[in-house]
Amino acid sequence: MIEVKHLKLIDTVARVGSLNKAAEELFLTQSALSHQLKELETRLGVHIFHRLNNQLHFTPEGKELKDACKNMLQQFEHLEDRVRKISQDQFKRYVHGYSNEESQRLNDQAKTMAEILHYDSFWEEKSSILEVGCGVGAQTKIITKQNPTSHFTSIDFSEKSLLKAQETINSIGIENVTFKKADVYELPFKNESFDHVFVCFVLEHLEKAESALKELKRVLKKNGTLTVIEGDHGSTFFYPDSNAARKAIQAQVHLQKKNGGNANIGRELFPLLSKIGFSNVKISPRQIYVDESKPEMVEGFIKNTFTAMIQGIKEDAITQKIISNAEMERGINDLYDTAQGGTFCYTFFKAVAVK
Repeated sequence: MIEVKHLKLIDTVARVGSLNKAAEELFLTQSALSHQLKELETRLGVHIFHRLNNQLHFTPEGKELKDACKNMLQQFEHLEDRVRKISQDQFKRYVHGYSNEESQRLNDQAKTMAEILHYDSFWEEKSSILEVGCGVGAQTKIITKQNPTSHFTSIDFSEKSLLKAQETINSIGIENVTFKKADVYELPFKNESFDHVFVCFVLEHLEKAESALKELKRVLKKNGTLTVIEGDHGSTFFYPDSNAARKAIQAQVHLQKKNGGNANIGRELFPLLSKIGFSNVKISPRQIYVDESKPEMVEGFIKNTFTAMIQGIKEDAITQKIISNAEMERGINDLYDTAQGGTFCYTFFKAVAVK
């Protein structure tokens, strides 16, 4: 019966002494505030205030409510602080971090692999599409441009990333996307809100991937499709071979596992989506193969995408004693060596499933 807005109203009136001042502090018109007060009194069936010589005075019932309000609002503030702390902890657990270097790496990765990953990322005209975990907008700018008549709602848990994504989209004049902060485990959308859902490089970071997929299924319309793209570090092969390089890669896999994620989730997409109840699940492996005959891929993938990712987790992996500094340095150097006349292979998995 009683909402938080009512608690704040009563607490503010008690503190400032008048409806007019309370309305100003709460950024409401006096009419709107009076309406909320009347609504509360109607729900409770009591009068909370009475006027005497143009002053507001609490009735006995109102006084009891006023005393309780202060305690309840303090509890809400404590809860908000706890939620913020949980949010901050989740940010810390994102294995790749939120640095400017990581933002650049994500954009380089998206640009380099656009043809391989997105040659078939098209949906029906005028579709409503939810992009989950948009980050800095690296994938957003590709899929929105390819589907100009559709509208995208792109969500992420990081306000910092969303601001960068908005800047990126604004800079290239794309207008068919709305950015929104949201938690993938508890989406602020009604059942069956979207024609399609798009998820790229997100499940690998989630401790409860199944729970997230169930929530995505909830907001997907009947017969709508879910598209998921994930990598699999176990698919990494290179020449010259190097034990140190493989140890460095395994350090990233281990670090991501410690943080609740799964760097090898690509191979698990079919059974995972089938278990959630999606039908007609189709998996399309997208292999990256690079040698010196593809200089743009040498630079874009070996150096700026994959090795830069391993470089990015170096300090955390060493701090957590997953690998020594010497081993990590050697592994990173050996990965860079594959760009000098060597070869490099990696496989991404793209899944499309129907609700």
